[in-house]
Amino acid sequence: MTRSAFIRFATLILVLALVGALVVTTVARRNAEASAAERLYATSLDDAEGHVQALSQWRGQYLVVNFWATWCAPCVAEMPQLDQLQRQFAGRNVAIVGIGIEGEQQVREFRDRLGLHLTLLAGGYDALSLARDFGDVQGVLPYTVLLSTKGEVLHSRAGALQSGQMQAWLTDLQ
Repeated sequence: MTRSAFIRFATLILVLALVGALVVTTVARRNAEASAAERLYATSLDDAEGHVQALSQWRGQYLVVNFWATWCAPCVAEMPQLDQLQRQFAGRNVAIVGIGIEGEQQVREFRDRLGLHLTLLAGGYDALSLARDFGDVQGVLPYTVLLSTKGEVLHSRAGALQSGQMQAWLTDLQ
């Protein structure tokens, strides 16, 4: 084998190895996201009134899940936008759910203080593990995920949403 033939062969092997690694990584990420969605849908949490809400009730809808805390300034700042979007997209197979990492009383007081109407659930610190399942490995709040009607992650965002970002995500669905 000539030197140039060997280099072409070695390059081909390297390219195939890289493509294979990319495929394996992509499949692993999709499996992890599917597992995260199933765990989310299998979860039930108290709402601000203390009623247990099964997240499976939103299966089959586009679901925005926003992980937040009452003491998180960016979380507080984006809540009115999420509340407005919930009203705007009501009846369009879109649900927006906030999962607070605090208890029911803190969630209720927060909701009432801001006059929010979107569904807010009390997940406690266990909610951070749900966010981690969706890729929030550093525990950043807020953390927002948009799931398709099949539970596939369409978008995710660590940190506050940029102005109009969620609007664009949801408009793209229509």
